[in-house]
Amino acid sequence: MNTQARAPRLYFNRRSALQVSIAALATSAAIPISGCGQNNSQASSQASSQASSQANSQKGLQIWEANALGAPCFIKLADTNIEHARESFAHASSEIARLENIFSLYKSDSEISRLNRDGELQNMSNDMRDVLTISHTISVATHGAFDISVQPLWQLAEQLPHMKITQDGINHLWAQAFSRVDYKSIILEGTTVSFAKPDMAITLNAIAQGFITDKITQLLMKRGHKNGLVNIGEFRAFGHNNGHPWQVGIQDPRNVLDTLEIIALKNQSLATSSALGGYIGDQIYHIFDARNPDTSHSKPEFISASVIHNSAHIADALATAFSLMDATSIRKCVSQFTNIQAILVRENGEVLKI
Repeated sequence: MNTQARAPRLYFNRRSALQVSIAALATSAAIPISGCGQNNSQASSQASSQASSQANSQKGLQIWEANALGAPCFIKLADTNIEHARESFAHASSEIARLENIFSLYKSDSEISRLNRDGELQNMSNDMRDVLTISHTISVATHGAFDISVQPLWQLAEQLPHMKITQDGINHLWAQAFSRVDYKSIILEGTTVSFAKPDMAITLNAIAQGFITDKITQLLMKRGHKNGLVNIGEFRAFGHNNGHPWQVGIQDPRNVLDTLEIIALKNQSLATSSALGGYIGDQIYHIFDARNPDTSHSKPEFISASVIHNSAHIADALATAFSLMDATSIRKCVSQFTNIQAILVRENGEVLKI
């Protein structure tokens, strides 16, 4: 970079997966959400009021589509009638809106926004506490590869394109931002969460989508639905689709028009994180590694990481972490969990399954 350099442009787009419904002979694309990063600020931050319910038959596949958390989402329910499905879709939409008021960075009065602004949040919701507790567990299991405190790096990344600054100045700003990143400095005490360092901030975008997917799945099952596929940023399937497993295709990270592999989900979840989904300049990727302050050497071993697990929020968080870890570390991490599979893609197209 020249002595007087303009910071590189940012490109955001992390996750990508192609959903294939064989019994319905239909496909739909799941638009990805940044993890350890930002949602698109131009997108709607709440479930669309124009969500649609489509019926293939009086009792068949019912489909709800909307925008939530800044990206398209959908619910598919099989072997159910229109009226029951519509009532459940309304409940799901309300629940998504409630959870956005906790986890959305683009709602100024959300719990996460108030925590980031004030450095402390009292009387946090049970959902916020659950996600923070799980996040800490994943951070420990991945030795810091998963770290929700990377938000200062995103805040700086958003500012850099508008700056004219020397390389030394850029390095100084990165060092300052990294000094505020430390998941161990997130303090949970009862219903209060606070930061042990000044000017810290968190993002839950690498776990909240999976958490909401799980919550919506649980809501639907409690309402008596036996068969469905939920995508609120991540996929979770329960039951079957007209006698067939719900099928989800992992997109080829080297060519978004190709499907790398079709996964049959049997009461399981799938999350995919791709380093090629976005980048910040040469070899500086949009999934920040809190363990590595030298952003000029942050090129990951794998360009795509997919995780299959019973829980969508566990799959969500681990997919992000595995994007930053080497194969040996991933194997050690996987051994700590049950009913889990990782599908990893190297830059040369080699696929490694763990």
